[in-house]
Order: sequence, then structure tokens, then C-alpha cells
Amino acid sequence: MTPADEQAEADLRRPARLRRLARTRGLRRRRRLRRSRRVAAFAVVVLLGLALTTLASRPPGTILVTVAGTLVRVRHSHPTVSDALRAARMGTHDGALLSAVTHQVLDPHHDPTLVLLNGHPAVQATDIESGDGIALVDGVDAVEPVEARQTPISPGGLPPVERTLWRPGHAGVADSEVGSVSGEVVTSSRISAPTPAAPERANVVALTFDDGPSPQWTPQVLQILLDEGVKGTFCTVGYATQHYPGLVKLERQRGNAACDHTLHHIVTLASRPRSQIHDEIFGQADKLQDVLQESPQLYRPPGGSLSPDVISVAHERGLRVLLWDVDPHDYERPPAPVILQRILDRVRPGSVILMHDGGGDRSQTVAMLRPLIDQLKARGFSFSTPVDEPPAI
Repeated sequence: MTPADEQAEADLRRPARLRRLARTRGLRRRRRLRRSRRVAAFAVVVLLGLALTTLASRPPGTILVTVAGTLVRVRHSHPTVSDALRAARMGTHDGALLSAVTHQVLDPHHDPTLVLLNGHPAVQATDIESGDGIALVDGVDAVEPVEARQTPISPGGLPPVERTLWRPGHAGVADSEVGSVSGEVVTSSRISAPTPAAPERANVVALTFDDGPSPQWTPQVLQILLDEGVKGTFCTVGYATQHYPGLVKLERQRGNAACDHTLHHIVTLASRPRSQIHDEIFGQADKLQDVLQESPQLYRPPGGSLSPDVISVAHERGLRVLLWDVDPHDYERPPAPVILQRILDRVRPGSVILMHDGGGDRSQTVAMLRPLIDQLKARGFSFSTPVDEPPAI
């Protein structure tokens, strides 16, 4: 019989109670062993965390470096070029790009400071160690280059607000040397002189239509103008432009002038904050430019309401402010003969006539438009827009 067999036989002879006791003791030993292993692992983690915390919180060391020939102590756990410059109380000086005439700063960082670490280019975040040498080469200010251009000479002469027709004049041309970035003129010699703007004195009038486009009334107005060989000026509002861009395009395709009448036709716009005035005027000008692929040249304030801010914002966008001198109050929808007679009673050379092709029922305006054109022609009047050179009479 083998020893294993003998042990098995002995176990069989052992009382059951003793066998159960032995199994319980073995189980307890295994549990104690597992618990002690977990405690040991936890202790290792705690000790490792304490070690890392100690390393991270240890006081910074001190190194000696040379900055621009001066010995400097830098106290930091991970010192960089920036720390050394701060310890030396030295800053960098980037060279600026200046405009050609007024020397205004166009780019303050045109020529950045060159940082050298032991003779090699570095950046301020570069690590340093004891014994390193840092040198700075300041940037140099420079004036922008100039280039030759032909520049326009403004004709001038237009009033800030136009209530009648003006001949816009013609820009002159000059050979100039200008700053390539700023456009400042360094030298200039005139090639052709400008022709200043002047008020229209001949029998020429402008027909203007506000608050459109309207899918009901604008096509009828356009057809009458086409039949009569007359061009008008359409002062459109943003919400109508957005809904009927095809009509705005048709107006322009037929040679009529486009005019900005704001996004939302706020008749009290002159009393609103400048920021809102800007949004209303620039917003519709941008919308017209998107639709027509050209910027409008005219702005008409809703209700004719003006303020210094309204005028300056319009001019900032490159828009001429257009009012009128003949207002038949067609928006009140009087009978067509009344509208016609009001215009005929007030019209004179250079008149700008206010009418409406949108914003409500414009059947009376449409009904009197052809008779108006015919009677004005009979009186010797011709027709133009504020942005066209009126015909010679």
C-alpha cells in the first residue's frame, strides 16, 4: 500500500467532525492570506502616491544662467527661457510695420524678437539648465513698401442729403505712389481733373418707388416704364427683397437704379441706437449686393427720418442719401387723378418724385403712372435716375 493510500484510509477512519474542522481551518488560512495580499497592495499604492506628491511639491531648484551678458539666478522646478527673462526683468521688442505717411502701426509683430539659447534660435518655452546663455536680438521697425497705382480723385460737390436730382460728376485720375498695405498716398500727380457734382437744372426728373418689391404691383410698374422707355429708382426693403429676389433682379436688368430702404422699414430708425441703424442700412445693402452682384449706391430713409447717425452710417457704406421734393402722398391711397394732379402741380426741373410700388394697395399709383409719364413728356420733361448721367436737353 502506498503512502497516499494509507493517508486516504486514515482519513476514512478519522471522525467526520475532525474532517470538517480541518477543512474550516484551511479555509481560514486562505482567507487570511488573501487579506494580507490586499493590504500589502494598498500600502504600495499609498507609498507610491506619497512619493509622487513629494516629488511634485518639492521646492524649485536654483540655476545660474546668463541673460544678455548678465548672470541671473532662476528659481523654478522646470525653468524655461521665459523664466530667465522674467528673472532678469527683460522683455522682448518686436519690430512694427508702419504706414508710409502717418507711420501708424499696421502690424506690431512684423519683425519678431530673435531669442538665442547658447547661440541657437529658441522660443520662450524652451527648457534651460544651469550654465546656459541667452541673448536677444530685437526686431526692427520698418515702413511699408510703396507701389505705383492709378488712384481716383473724388469729384466732390454732392450734398450729404439729396432732395433733388444731381449730376454726380466724374472722378479724376492720378498717378500715385501709395503704401502697399495702408493705401496712404505718398506722392501723386494728376492725369485728369475731376468734374464736380452739380444740381440738375434741365427738364429732367426722377421717378422713385418705395417699399417693394410687390408681386402684385411691381410687375405692372415695370411694364409701364418699359413701354414708355423710362427708367426709375426702386427703394426696396429687406423682407420683400428676400421673398421676391427675382423682381429685384428684373428691376435692375431693365436699367433701373437700386436703392437701399433698410431691412425692416422702421420709420423711427433715426431715434434708434447707432448699432441698430448700422444693421438696418448695412443689412439691406448687403442683401441687395448678394442678389444683384453689385453694391447699391443710394439709401432712402423710411419716412424720410434722418439723424447725424443715419447719414454717417449710410455714407460709411458708400451710399448717397436720397430724399425727394415731390410727395403726392400716394401711400394714403387717394384717387389716381388726385395723385396725378399733386405731382403735376409741384414738379420742376430736377425733381425727385416719391411714389410707392409696395406696402399696401397701390392700384391708384399704377393707374395714374402712364398718364403721369405722358403728361410730363408733353411738358418737355425727360427721365433719369440719381446714379445715371442725365441726358442733355
